[in-house]
Amino acid sequence: MTVESGLEALRESPEFHGTIEPFDDLEELETCEHIALFYRDRDERFETVTPFIRQGIERGERVMYVIDEFSRSTVLDELRGGDADVDAAVDSGQLTFHSLEETYLRSGRFDPDDMLEVYADAIEDANESYPGLRVTASTNFVLDENATLEEFMAYESRVNDLFRGENCIALCHYDCERIPPETLIDVIRTHPHIVYEGTVCHNFYYTPPEEFFEPDEPMRDVERMLNTLADRSRARADLDETVSQLEASNERLKRFAYVASHDLQEPLRMISSYLQLLESRYGDDLDGDAREYIDFAVDGSDRMREMIDGLLAYSRIDTDESDVEPVDCNAVVDDVLTDLHVRIDETDAEITVDSLPAVAGNVHQLEQLFFNLLSNAIKYSGDEPPQIEVGCERRGDRCLFAVADRGIGIEPEYVDGIFDVFNRLHSNDEFPGTGIGLSLCRKIVAHHDGDIWVDSESDEGTTFYFTLPSATSVQSN
Repeated sequence: MTVESGLEALRESPEFHGTIEPFDDLEELETCEHIALFYRDRDERFETVTPFIRQGIERGERVMYVIDEFSRSTVLDELRGGDADVDAAVDSGQLTFHSLEETYLRSGRFDPDDMLEVYADAIEDANESYPGLRVTASTNFVLDENATLEEFMAYESRVNDLFRGENCIALCHYDCERIPPETLIDVIRTHPHIVYEGTVCHNFYYTPPEEFFEPDEPMRDVERMLNTLADRSRARADLDETVSQLEASNERLKRFAYVASHDLQEPLRMISSYLQLLESRYGDDLDGDAREYIDFAVDGSDRMREMIDGLLAYSRIDTDESDVEPVDCNAVVDDVLTDLHVRIDETDAEITVDSLPAVAGNVHQLEQLFFNLLSNAIKYSGDEPPQIEVGCERRGDRCLFAVADRGIGIEPEYVDGIFDVFNRLHSNDEFPGTGIGLSLCRKIVAHHDGDIWVDSESDEGTTFYFTLPSATSVQSN
């Protein structure tokens, strides 16, 4: 068990909506399995505690919960749900609840040595039948007369040594509204990792237990804090410089793509025009092979023109400064279906469109978005007449759209790359196209601060989902 695996419970949890600092640079950090949760209210507390406990149950670990102001039934109500069978874990003894009198105050008052013995015994017992031990507890008892802050901080610094190397991870809860700031400072110093305001942080202010009580520790704290501030400031400056360079580079690339694509149009038109002129003027003098070569050249120039048109549309998304306005998606889809009526008639396509909401966006970009998705659904329908459904659900200030078909679908190994520019899964002989349509869809959705993804299986059809801001979001602004 590691801190990284423990914090993964928060990353994967629907209850935890915060930020988790990446683990890329842990080599220089203490990685003891000891986490402090700083909270201000009940919801903020259980947003972290619940996924932490559920993951332990799902992994078959031994889980200890030290009860404080909440009753056992109240805590169980918070823990139930998800994939973890909390009641079965209680019945089997995998999840157990303990009072303060059975743990921190076992000897009548808090004693660091006695509490370390409690956890040492729990680790030993857990190792006999479980892959590890997971502990969570509140520490608000330090506010009463049964414990001194000095004793508790001695315990907090030493428990890191106890857990190091063991299959054990602990989450301690600290009430920021009740515990004095001077105590919280020491709490921060004794925990390698903290959770605060929905953010999981690697603690640069952590003080190893062997240094915590040494006489010159205050000066070491000063040096550590100053060095941390200096390191973070240098990293921030480097990051700002890198971001500025990337923004400038991206702007140059966008301009280059637009200019290059635009300037390529004229020579391509000239090539195609002269080939067609050659065929019309000297067609009688050309043999079959020559006419076939001309057809290949004209077809190639036409396909390149389509690709250039796609690149121009792609590059225009970022340069489009049109105002965001309410857009009636019913009208957008109606216009798209009108543009596609020939292909719809040719394929006997059946397209069902639910009542769609108004969104905040650019009407021309949204027309391109729906056109690309619907034309793809028709194109990749297979041998049967296309059956396509367009629907939407309101989710707060966002609208979740779905464009579903029953066509040939996509092999799982290709799903991740379908939004890449020029990435095509089929030859041009099978399905004509440029490989820009879906990347253009992703660019349009991202330009509207939305997300797009696909759910598909081979021969089972495909559903494209995407989110757009509702019209009320622009109206309220």
